[in-house]
Amino acid sequence: MLRGATIVAVSRCFRIGLPILISALCLLTGCSEAEKPVAEAPPPSITPQANQPQQVAKLPPPQVTEVQKAVNRVFKETVLIDTSHQPTFIVGDFNGDLSQDLAVVLKPVSDKLAELNEEFPNWILRDLSEPVQPRGPRLRVAANDKLLAIIHGFEANGWRDHQATQTYLLKNAAGTGMETHSTKDLVAAYRDRKLPQLRGDVVSEELGGKSGYLYYAGATYSWYDPKTFNADTERRAIHMAPASTKK
Repeated sequence: MLRGATIVAVSRCFRIGLPILISALCLLTGCSEAEKPVAEAPPPSITPQANQPQQVAKLPPPQVTEVQKAVNRVFKETVLIDTSHQPTFIVGDFNGDLSQDLAVVLKPVSDKLAELNEEFPNWILRDLSEPVQPRGPRLRVAANDKLLAIIHGFEANGWRDHQATQTYLLKNAAGTGMETHSTKDLVAAYRDRKLPQLRGDVVSEELGGKSGYLYYAGATYSWYDPKTFNADTERRAIHMAPASTKK
């Protein structure tokens, strides 16, 4: 009898406990589902805008006082702006770094030649009429030289910036009728001619009775005559040219 009563009791507990167990399992399952993190929707796709071509910042026309300030910053009191040469100065992005540069005609101050010819000047001296001679005598400025200085610009303010000090000082490079032309203009004008590797704007002028273009060749400035240009000569000149200084 005792054994039968025990069996009956267990059966009743099972019948009572099973619904409770099922309810508990359902509750736990529901909580588990509720605690699952909701997956975030993917971010909306963004179509990137087409890259806009970079351009040189538009700056106001150069004024004589600004040009004088830039010349003094680089050369101190060793040169004067040659106002007898017209135009005296022009601007353009001559080295192709998207910063406006200044080309200005200068003449030496006679009693400052020692400073102009110091061993380590703040500029790179180059004679446009002669090939670069790395093992030749050091190039010097004479009292009667007419000089063309090209002051490379620095960032958005260009040659007006106080950090714009990288300068090429060119002998036999200040011709008549100086004008700035874009690379695009030069390519369009001489489609049937060999062209040098152009990096920026060029200076068109008449020099020594010949019309041509002054252009930046990567380590120095060179002369392009459409009638006589030789690409091999240009490569040798660039290879032998002195390294440029930092801005």
